[in-house]
Parts: sequence; structure tokens; C-alpha cells
Amino acid sequence: MKYGIKSVTMDDIAKELGISKKTLYKYFKDKDAIVSTLMKMDINGEMELLQSLTESSKNAIEETYAFSQVLIEKLRAVNPALMYDLEKYHPKAWKLFVIHKREDVYGCIKSNIERGIQEGLYHQELNPEIVAKLYSEKIDMIFNQEVFPTEGYSVETVYSEMIKYHLRGIINEKGREYLTNNNKLTT
Repeated sequence: MKYGIKSVTMDDIAKELGISKKTLYKYFKDKDAIVSTLMKMDINGEMELLQSLTESSKNAIEETYAFSQVLIEKLRAVNPALMYDLEKYHPKAWKLFVIHKREDVYGCIKSNIERGIQEGLYHQELNPEIVAKLYSEKIDMIFNQEVFPTEGYSVETVYSEMIKYHLRGIINEKGREYLTNNNKLTT
């Protein structure tokens, strides 16, 4: 997360773990196997956390706020090169990420939109499938160095603006009133 994937070697990993490289290779065939394992662990942990946040949130807006806080914290630790390295050098792990984004993240956002409509906080005429797909696909743009070069934009700031943009588009008057009264998000 901190240095990107390509710059970290098997020697670095073994040294950080306090084990020999031989021991590391006993459990992992290569760096690609480590990256894929870590991706699976990260996805599973994230999904458990998102489920917990959904269950503990008072409403859809609180849920969106909770999701965004978790993602902002996660993005603070991410080196922008990570996504590039993942896509270019670790196609199995990249595929896991893409599937996670297109299925899991999409499903969470779609459920949140349906919940918000049901609670009367989001516009009734929203198409949850389309809005959820738009949201999940915008995630790639956050890491696009041509659009948001690291020198001018932090990933965290770009995501924060994206979530505000998203909420402004889906909340209705009752939702705006809720945000104003609870001072949680600046919209």
C-alpha cells in the first residue's frame, strides 16, 4: 500500500516478516501469489466492515458517510502506483479487484440507493442499477494519473469530492435537511 507493488521485492517481504526467503517461498510460489492472497484478504475484510456499517447505520445517508470515511482512511495509505502495478504486473489480483468493484461495491451502492429511496431521503426516480454502476466505475478515475496527477491531487481529496458530488445528485429535499441538521457532510 505504501510503496506500490513493483518496488517491493521478495527479499523486502522476507526481511519485514523476519523470516528467510526460503521460508517465504515455502508458503508462496512467487510475489504474484502473495499479492493475490493479500487482495482476497483485503476484499473479505472490506466486505465484512461494509456489512457491519450497513447494519449499524441509522439511514442510507449515515451509511454513505460511514462508507466514505472508511474509504478515505484506506486511500490515505495507498500509493497511487499501487493500482498501476496491480493492473500491469499482477493480472490475477487485478481481476479480483475489478470483480470486487463491479459486483461487491456495485451491490453495496445499489442497496444503499434502494434504502435511501425507501427511507425517503433520495430521489424516488433514481435508477439504482445505473447510478450504482456509474459510482463504481468512477472509482477507476480517482487513480487515473492523466486526469488527477499525484502532484496536484491526493487520491483522498478526489474521492472526498466524488462522494459529495454523488450525494448532491441523489439526495432529495428531506435528505438535504437531514445533512444540514446533522452537519456530517458538507454538501
